[in-house]
Amino acid sequence: MGRFLKLRFSPWEVAINLLQIIAGSLLVAVSLNILLIPHGLLSGGVAGLALAFLYLFKIPVYSSILLLNIPIFWWGAREINRQFLLYSLAGTLALTIFQATTYNLIEPLPVDLFLASIFGGGLSGVGLGLVFRGHGSTGGTDIIAVILKKKKNMSIGEVGFYANLLVITISLAFFPLDIVLYTVISMFVAGKMIDVTITGFNLNKSVMIISNMSEEIGGRIINEMHRGVTYFSGWGAFTRENKTIINCVANRFELAKLKHIISEIDPDAFVYISDATEVLGKGFTRKD
Repeated sequence: MGRFLKLRFSPWEVAINLLQIIAGSLLVAVSLNILLIPHGLLSGGVAGLALAFLYLFKIPVYSSILLLNIPIFWWGAREINRQFLLYSLAGTLALTIFQATTYNLIEPLPVDLFLASIFGGGLSGVGLGLVFRGHGSTGGTDIIAVILKKKKNMSIGEVGFYANLLVITISLAFFPLDIVLYTVISMFVAGKMIDVTITGFNLNKSVMIISNMSEEIGGRIINEMHRGVTYFSGWGAFTRENKTIINCVANRFELAKLKHIISEIDPDAFVYISDATEVLGKGFTRKD
């Protein structure tokens, strides 16, 4: 989220960002109204506190979200980039408007608590992921996280963890244990779906190959798999020998072919495979 602090966008990019923010806010609002609220579940951050106020004091969710965000936006206006703040304001207003207007328009889904926590968290996660892809937020702890990252060097994830911990602690004091546990499940699913929505399903792997026959392996990767390779010069601490190291990126469906090429040429090659969370460039995802 730190990338939001310096970005500037063209009018077309602004329109696309706002469209994603509005669509994501709608999904979050719908998940609240048809899954979380009817089953008495909570969520993370400010929205979770707003749900707690609804259950305990009958205060409408949209009212609590707006009131809780007033001091947060006031603080944010003094500390963070105006562009991110405006996108977040758009997300917050869209969420509150959609939550208020769809509250009685859509019938709650007739599912049990477990399914409500899974699908409620999933739908919220997709919605929030779209908002983040639009370089905005729905206010609340997202703005606090950006401020604390700037002032205290706290990570975004760390702030989110403490915010969710606060909601869980409050729910333990006032709500049944099963509601608390299903809320934790919902938060977990939401977090996973946020990651998937932002970066996509992780189908790509980064492969490091250390071999005495690196050029042969690299040539076959280029000619047979049509993937690029990069050569690095390395020094083996144990063998005290110079090695040519190959680095390439392949999707998981190509791994079997890649392993076959390596084993045919050099069965003793050392191969290290790791997840490549996001890959941009020719042959992979294009940059937004």
